[in-house]
Amino acid sequence: MHNISKTLILMVLITFCIVGTVNAENITDINKLVNNMNAFDGKVVTIEGEPIGEAMNRGTYSWINVNDGTNALGIWLPSSQAERITTFGDYKHKGDTVRISGIFLKNSPEHGGDVEIDCSSLEIIKKGHTVDEELTNVKIITATLLFSIAFMLTYAYFHVVQKTKNASE
Repeated sequence: MHNISKTLILMVLITFCIVGTVNAENITDINKLVNNMNAFDGKVVTIEGEPIGEAMNRGTYSWINVNDGTNALGIWLPSSQAERITTFGDYKHKGDTVRISGIFLKNSPEHGGDVEIDCSSLEIIKKGHTVDEELTNVKIITATLLFSIAFMLTYAYFHVVQKTKNASE
């Protein structure tokens, strides 16, 4: 009976270890990749972040930039995968959240020595959305004040130039 208990406990522990290993993705911060390039060079890494700007298509492959909040990095991936991204981050949009796995290269021989990840898989974790900018009273007052100051300085400048011009004649 004692051996059955030990075996059962061992099987449960092994199961938890296997399930934990399969489900736990090791997400690496982009800043950690950049600061430890030699350690990660040529290794498969996984990052999560927001694609920013736009996809730069180069035929059957594309470049995208992904920002995870710590840094941004170029990703080289098939154009068919890049087309799955519906929203890229910019001033008016919060981009999709993506999980990308691929080989980290500190000095890509194919792309002139660029630091990049050659993507092997892309997963959309969360869809992006439009960001509504709120026009607050503080912004309106600040803009009005700055416009007034610029107008007064321009008026004063031309008034002085006109006086100087009249005095020299």
